[in-house]
Amino acid sequence: MKKIILIITLFLSSISFAQESYKYIIIPSQFSFFKEANKYGLNELTKSFFEKEGFQVIYDTDKFPNDLAENRCSALYTNVLEKSNMLTTTITFEIKDCQNNLLLTSKEGDSRDKEYQKAYNESFREALISMRGLLRFKPDEIVKPIETPVVISENKPNTNATIIVNENQLFAIPISNGFKLVDSEPKTIMLVKSTSAENVFIAQKEEISGVLLKKNNAWFFEYYNGDKLISEKVEVKF
Repeated sequence: MKKIILIITLFLSSISFAQESYKYIIIPSQFSFFKEANKYGLNELTKSFFEKEGFQVIYDTDKFPNDLAENRCSALYTNVLEKSNMLTTTITFEIKDCQNNLLLTSKEGDSRDKEYQKAYNESFREALISMRGLLRFKPDEIVKPIETPVVISENKPNTNATIIVNENQLFAIPISNGFKLVDSEPKTIMLVKSTSAENVFIAQKEEISGVLLKKNNAWFFEYYNGDKLISEKVEVKF
């Protein structure tokens, strides 16, 4: 238990959980690493990808629609990072909310092609494709209890933890630095991020922060409610 507490102390951080309905996504009209807008057609490529994902795409230099101007939190915001050298062109997308919380980081898109236009197109496409299907935030995507829990007192020495058993099966979908755990609908129930410890994840379930860890061949979501340690069994397939 001391090891678990130490892991929480060292690694616990805030994980943003998107509960808004994202109607729009804002993308740059000119990427910061280029001197002109829509270089190599990459801004149009980016716009086309997000439109296929179901968003209304707005360039950051466009006049915003009235509803977006009144509520900028109804949009996601795109940041594109370039990390290139003489051998490789590397592109990464960051998706943030209106409060600059990082919601998703794409896979690094890489190309070793020596022709700039082809290299940037390849790296952009690879990074964009890695986000396919991971941007579907919905208004009702609110973390909810998996099922009415049965509280069982744990009869182990040297611990005051309470065990909560949940029966419904969750499924792990990879995201940047971890997974989102979804039910069969699928609705996101929990977000987990990897740590340096094997089978231990930083976890966020609604407003509750804790750790997801494996012990005795089962997964548990552990967190503190005041001074009381809660250990919630989670049925999940990775």
